[in-house]
Amino acid sequence: MEGMDGNNLLGFTEAAPAAAPAEATQMPPADPMPFMAESQAMDAAPPVAYQDPFQGVPVKDPVSAPLIPEMNALREWEENHEKELEEMARKEAHEKEQRRGNATSELSKWNEERLDSRKKRMATNRTDEETSEKVRVEAMKPGANPWERVCDLIDTNAKAAEDSRDTSRLRSLLIHLKSSPVMPVAA
Repeated sequence: MEGMDGNNLLGFTEAAPAAAPAEATQMPPADPMPFMAESQAMDAAPPVAYQDPFQGVPVKDPVSAPLIPEMNALREWEENHEKELEEMARKEAHEKEQRRGNATSELSKWNEERLDSRKKRMATNRTDEETSEKVRVEAMKPGANPWERVCDLIDTNAKAAEDSRDTSRLRSLLIHLKSSPVMPVAA
């Protein structure tokens, strides 16, 4: 196969290059252990000055501002979109802080109301307990009617449901015992 310039691509069919003079082609024999010779060569040879391989390449000033890309419709849309996203993020952060502040105030208000209702409930429970203790002590006195306490504990005015048992007879018996208690006979 031949390339565009008519030469064989692999170079097998070309004529051999002309022989160079014998003294120019002879190279010194290769050193089998080059790492040993380096330490001897370093001691004997003077150091070579460093040469920068990029010394001819022009260098841009690193402090200069980067080039502004050409403004086209896509770049303009990206810039506007980025501004809109930043504005939305600021609004969301502001709204989040507002909601957090409102939630904190509502939570503290709820907690205060809960503590107030708890204190009121505790005070009511204490007064009810004191009242029930006084009633119990009064009921334990000799000559007291224990049926009054029983009648206080039940609702004598409640109406029975249609599908439940009739309790009117028991209710009337309790009211009768409350008004005229049976006194035990002393033996």
